[in-house]
Amino acid sequence: MTNDPNHQQLFSNGVKLHELGIAGDKYAVKKAYEIFEKLHRADPQSLLVEAYLGSSTALLGRDSIDPNQKLKLALSGMKMLDKVIAKDPQNIETRSIRAYVNFNLPEMVFHRTGSAIEDFNTLITRYEHDKKAISEVFYHQLLYDLGVAYKRVGKKEQTKAVWAKLSQITKDPIILEKITRE
Repeated sequence: MTNDPNHQQLFSNGVKLHELGIAGDKYAVKKAYEIFEKLHRADPQSLLVEAYLGSSTALLGRDSIDPNQKLKLALSGMKMLDKVIAKDPQNIETRSIRAYVNFNLPEMVFHRTGSAIEDFNTLITRYEHDKKAISEVFYHQLLYDLGVAYKRVGKKEQTKAVWAKLSQITKDPIILEKITRE
């Protein structure tokens, strides 16, 4: 991303709106998309901007009432995210964005849980080799979500193994309760 303070502020605002959009705010999704589209036009080489644009595009698909538009936008967002990861597979932030876009797409329609599993495993491995790569709390969340993803695609043994590992290393009662309920 450019060093232009206006672009940096716009990017920061876009990220905040994107987070609100993930939580369900449809207006925030539209505004985030507009911001990242503008930033991408100004700096088409920024993979981070492109990742947020891809995610925002997928969120527009989530929120669309037209089934054809829903599919078109989701596929367009995934294509952008795949392109970003192909260019820089070790970037933690862009990998995290793609992981959770894929994780939240309906498996029966998009068949992207395998990609989410790949992303979760990449991020988990990074943490296990460098404890400063991501926070421990995020690491625990990744392990939990990896178990959910494995369960979604019928990999029961992998689910059990990941959650057993997580149960041994976390004291978080919320995560432990979620594992017990699953």
